[in-house]
Amino acid sequence: MLKNIIFDFGNVIMNYNPDEILYHYQLTSEEHGLLRKTIFESKEWSEIDAGKIDEKEATKIFISRVPVELQKKVKQIMTTWPENVDFYEPVFRFMDQLRKQGYHIYALSNTGMRFANFVKNSSMGDYFDGFVFSAQEKMMKPDKQIYQCLLKRYDLKPEECLFVDDLENNTKAASELGIQAFTFKIDRLDELKKKILG
Repeated sequence: MLKNIIFDFGNVIMNYNPDEILYHYQLTSEEHGLLRKTIFESKEWSEIDAGKIDEKEATKIFISRVPVELQKKVKQIMTTWPENVDFYEPVFRFMDQLRKQGYHIYALSNTGMRFANFVKNSSMGDYFDGFVFSAQEKMMKPDKQIYQCLLKRYDLKPEECLFVDDLENNTKAASELGIQAFTFKIDRLDELKKKILG
């Protein structure tokens, strides 16, 4: 029997798109391209998610790689980008419906702590019964240990859980642990509803 729904963050509860994020910062197209490459496409960006470096350290590195006139922008983007993400309201409405029907909702996401804390400490955090974040655990999906970390921490049985993620590698890893899994895109929300509620 299904009791717990585990949601990834990027492209599941929100649209993770660096270009859309950067449109909020009044940049020329040249600056836009440079900052996307410097920040979002850097190896440090995934090191933040992996918990190898934190956002402060990464910011210093990014600042050292851009012209002086863009250094302030880098700082601004790094401290405010979570506020400029497009969250999927229909997904949160569905979570609300699930909670009202007695399901427990968990988050399992490859993300740095700045974004993790932004969600956790906002009203969105109230939708979740628990969280596991890659930066905090210093491991990332699809490493099976991070799924086991969630199961153990909240005392969940794999067969009573459904994991929702946008990447097939991640849903595949969950299935191999006996967790039901669903590879999500926002236009598959109705399919997901059907799968859970019938």
